[in-house]
Amino acid sequence: MLNHEKLNRFILPRIEFVLNIYEKGHYWLRLFLLFIVTLTLSLIMIPILLGGLFTLGLIYAPCTDNAHTPATYGLTGWEDVTLPAQAGGEFRGYFIPGANGATIIIPPTGSAGQDGRLAEAAILARHGYAVLLFESRRCAGMGPLTLGYAEVSEVADVVDYLTTRREVDPERLGVYGFSTAGATAIMATAQLPGLHAVVAEGGYGDFLENALVQEPGHSVTAYFLRLYIWGSRWAYGWGTRLELEQLSPVTVIPRIAPRPILLIYGSREVSLPGGVKQQAAAGPNATLWVVDGASHGEYRVVAPEAYEVRVVGFFDRSLALED
Repeated sequence: MLNHEKLNRFILPRIEFVLNIYEKGHYWLRLFLLFIVTLTLSLIMIPILLGGLFTLGLIYAPCTDNAHTPATYGLTGWEDVTLPAQAGGEFRGYFIPGANGATIIIPPTGSAGQDGRLAEAAILARHGYAVLLFESRRCAGMGPLTLGYAEVSEVADVVDYLTTRREVDPERLGVYGFSTAGATAIMATAQLPGLHAVVAEGGYGDFLENALVQEPGHSVTAYFLRLYIWGSRWAYGWGTRLELEQLSPVTVIPRIAPRPILLIYGSREVSLPGGVKQQAAAGPNATLWVVDGASHGEYRVVAPEAYEVRVVGFFDRSLALED
């Protein structure tokens, strides 16, 4: 028979020792598994969260109205106007009178106020053009931005308003936009036959391709990029009830023909490939000017004289104002 004293002194302690090792092993195993699960969730959720936050930051950007007026640029006779919006509510703009019978519409870039493109408006005004520039949806309290797509509705509102003004020739309406407003300008001209010429600077050809996808170098980068885009898609859809695929001027630009198009991009601009594709899709009615050495929005800074000659000359020819 087994000696109870020997069992208590030698065998049981050894069994307890083995059980302790087993329990400690389970503890560290559980801790390791928890670490793996946490790391995996982080690798999935962080890029999704970053994509969502990036997009929410764009569509809910705060209004950036600097309270400047056309008088800041030495212009006179201008009016502060308020227009009803088809999308609901109303938005403000500046109407600057002209002398040559043509009028240029300047949509806001991003969350800019009605003063966002006054410097460009002043150039046109000096050459006899009437100009109407207006504030963004964020400044007007009309909800989130859609980064160019639904903003076409405000351009249509402006066209409707201008046709009620006696001094405006409805056959001499052009539109002139930069960045997201460049995309708006293309999509608006594709939809609105009342627009007879368009200048679009630095806009994306396709938002997913030009603003989010940056040619991942290897599979790991591509994996994180897909998650980032998924987060961006979700945030954009949640905020706007639209889809990112709708932000694609390159798919609608062929509808503008035969009306003339001037695309302006910098040689150092990320979205330049989108401009090249838009010109190819548009056909012979589109001209692409690449400003050597310029990044996004630097065209007028890098080549001020050439910029004024190109833009004004384009509208002069397109709106039948040549001598």
